[in-house]
Amino acid sequence: MSIAQAIHYASRRARGPWVAINCAAIPPELVEDELFGHVRGAYTHAVGSRHGLVREAEGGTLFLDEIDSMPLAAQAKLLRFLQDKQYRVVGASALHTADVRVVAASNRDLRLAAATHTFRQDLFFRLNVLGLTLPPLRERREDIAMLALHFLGQANREAGRHLLGLTPAALRALQAHDWPGNVRELKHALHRAVLTAQG
Repeated sequence: MSIAQAIHYASRRARGPWVAINCAAIPPELVEDELFGHVRGAYTHAVGSRHGLVREAEGGTLFLDEIDSMPLAAQAKLLRFLQDKQYRVVGASALHTADVRVVAASNRDLRLAAATHTFRQDLFFRLNVLGLTLPPLRERREDIAMLALHFLGQANREAGRHLLGLTPAALRALQAHDWPGNVRELKHALHRAVLTAQG
């Protein structure tokens, strides 16, 4: 479970939906549609209406991962939504109101990105109500063993394997690595190990 998910499930919104979106994975021209949805006929291939992620997250949490990848034009529309709690479905004229908590994450320093105008400064200040900085894994090596065992168990369940643990040599190797890809890299390394392990 990520920190963002933990925030959601430990809050009063835990019974509401948890909706996550990776901003880096959405083509720039589709960000507004993904967030707010569209009505039939809004554009050439819009043969039906579609709810956006904001509507899906109603009463819960919308997690915007890698928010620094969101295009500046879409950032402006997100800012308007955060300020007013209102949005317009693409192709519609009516405004809708939403009750959604927004949690955003970035692996870049958003304060620096805002200062260099690669991220909207007003959006940064709107999002930065409560900022949490999680040090990279290389700066908290004491967490590696616990995380590795957690990911080992997860990978065992998914692969239908029954590996019991890590050898001392394997654990030393994990703790010596710098993990430039952070926790995600560690997770994938353990999953790969479970799939290929011979003993």
